Amino acid sequence: MPKVWHKYIKSDSLSGLWKISESREELVRLLHFTEATQITNDTRARQWLASRVLLQELLQELGYSDNYQLHRLASGRPVLSIPHLHISISHAGDYAAVVLSKTPIGIDIEKISPRIERIQHKFMNEHEKEQLKGEKDIIWMHTVWSAKEALFKYHPEGELDFREHLHVKIEGLGMLRGEIRKDLETHRLQVTYEFFEEYILAWAIPD
Repeated sequence: MPKVWHKYIKSDSLSGLWKISESREELVRLLHFTEATQITNDTRARQWLASRVLLQELLQELGYSDNYQLHRLASGRPVLSIPHLHISISHAGDYAAVVLSKTPIGIDIEKISPRIERIQHKFMNEHEKEQLKGEKDIIWMHTVWSAKEALFKYHPEGELDFREHLHVKIEGLGMLRGEIRKDLETHRLQVTYEFFEEYILAWAIPD
């Protein structure tokens, strides 16, 4: 199906969400450009293809032609060949999400699952654990996890420890204060998030 929605998180950005109902073959037919991939798993391949089709549509909405390239840096960060246009990509379950922005930005989508309890110790610091509403507060766990994934994707260099370098705290409804603390530097960001169906979607943008 076409993208579920598109929205501006800030004036110089455009986000899109795509619900994946197409087969791998149908998505390939929708794609106007080629990018090398060796994904064999069908679910992951469909997620990957849907994100590229969504990117294609968002670029068209912004007035760009199909004459562009997308490649990844050694850190895994996606980069467009279009000058001064930043991109972040995420996918989970039946959805793919993409954001384009004139300034650096990070996006993340996660499917809510109780399995996150098993790994909370890997990404939550003590301050974030103090904000849990009980041991099985998987909503806050996913909020922290998705926010930190968005922060990680925002950072140009990667190589971040989720507990040590990434920090979030509640600032308001649907909003967190995020910080990236590394090498004696602190980057302060705003993390906006929202829940829908069984998913959470988060954006990290400059403060």
